[in-house]
Order: sequence, then C-alpha cells, then structure tokens
Amino acid sequence: MQLEWLFGSSWWIVGIIVLLLYVWSVTRDHDRTVRALKRSVRFVVKSLPLFFLAVLLIGFMKEILLPNDQAILDAFGSAGTGIFWATLLGFLLPGPRYAIYPLAEVMLAAGASIGAVMALIASQQLIDVPEGCFIEIKYLGPKFFAARLVIAILTTLAAACLAIVVHSIVPLWPP
Repeated sequence: MQLEWLFGSSWWIVGIIVLLLYVWSVTRDHDRTVRALKRSVRFVVKSLPLFFLAVLLIGFMKEILLPNDQAILDAFGSAGTGIFWATLLGFLLPGPRYAIYPLAEVMLAAGASIGAVMALIASQQLIDVPEGCFIEIKYLGPKFFAARLVIAILTTLAAACLAIVVHSIVPLWPP
C-alpha cells in the first residue's frame, strides 16, 4: 500500500491539528477563541498578497532570469560562488520565510549547491535588510543594525558551510 499521499504533504496534518486546537479552545473559552480566529483571518488576509507576489517573483526568476537549469547551476552550483550569490539574493528578497521555499526547491532540483540553498534561506531570514532595516535603525540605532548585519552574514556563511559538511557525511538532497 502506497502511503505517499499521506506523508507527502503535511499541510493537512497541520490543518487537522489546528482544527482540533480550535475545537478544544472553543469548549474552554468561546469568546477568546472567536477573537483568536478573527486575528488569524486578518493575518492570512494581510500575508496572502505578499506570498502571492513572492511566488510571482520566483516564477519570473525561474523563467526569465534563470531560464534553464544550466543558468542556476552556473550561478549557484559551486560552493564558493554559489554561497556568495545565494546570500546576496536572499539579502535582497523580501517576504516571509515560506515564500522562499519554492525558489529553494527549484534551485536544488537544478543542481544548486546545498550550501547555496542554505545561504539563500538563512540570509533571507537573518539579514532581512529590505524589510527591517529602517525600523530597526529607528528603534535600536545604526550601530546595533550594523552589528546585527555583520553577525547575520557570518551566521549565514557558517550555516552554508555546515550544510556542505553535513551533506558530505549524510546526503540531504535528493531525498
């Protein structure tokens, strides 16, 4: 019996868990559960446009900027330059973490280095310059921002190198 449909997509498992938690919560405190549900719906409505635009950007990058697997392999295939370009790309890409995963999947399937994909994901989350720098500088100051930026870049590079080392011991991709 093939159970790939059962374990291949985890969204429905998370959905069932969330549904059970809401059912449990409504039995405990109906009003707070309704407020939580309204807040969750507002968050979904607020984040859907950004996710939609991020997926459109990834489709554009795949078809226009990186039209074939060879272009991805050339840019992100080697550990050294691939990590550099992926860090820069992650540095520039806006949006939430889940929006970067489709691009990471495309890169891995095209032969990108596991370190480059790790750098892409880590830099998009840790560096976060396009979205967060102005607010961060306003509240925490430019010295704090500069220190955090340096630490984030070093952490990204360390994570990419660690992913390469781990991948050489235990292959992480393809699954």
